Amino acid sequence: MRFLMALIMAMANLAKGSVAGLWSFADWCWQTAWSWLPGGGGGGTAMPPKTLDLPDIDEAHDAKEAAANQQKAADYMLSSPERVVLAWARATKDERDSIPLTRLSTDQIDWLEVRLTDDQIKILADEKSEFRVAAALAGQEDSIPGLPSVPLKRKKSGPDLTDRISDFRMRGIERPPAYVH
Repeated sequence: MRFLMALIMAMANLAKGSVAGLWSFADWCWQTAWSWLPGGGGGGTAMPPKTLDLPDIDEAHDAKEAAANQQKAADYMLSSPERVVLAWARATKDERDSIPLTRLSTDQIDWLEVRLTDDQIKILADEKSEFRVAAALAGQEDSIPGLPSVPLKRKKSGPDLTDRISDFRMRGIERPPAYVH
């Protein structure tokens, strides 16, 4: 029995060695064939590293400083509602979409974009005084000649009867019901 087992093991080792040998030979043939192709595989030589064309340190510093200055100028131009209105009026029609009107109320945006004509926007763009623009935004009449000011909404003087009734009814909902025994 031992003899038979040794014979089987010897045949398995022989088969394993021949398969590994065939695999090594096939791999060598494959690599050799690819190395013959132009620009193909193979070892080849290593390419020398490319030299990077980086800008000068002073140029990079100047560009960074210029970008920071532009950002400061943009922040200053849009720091108050008056400056936002002037920047919007002085911009071209295509540039106006990029100016944020977040510092203005809805009435002021409506006045600026809808109510003013092109001629009135030109008058507004020529205005030099931020104080006058602020007065026009506040609703002061005739603050800028030839330009209407932002219309003011009138507040109610006080609650009317319907408001008082609804307030009374809402207070009744919040109270627990009164139980009578």
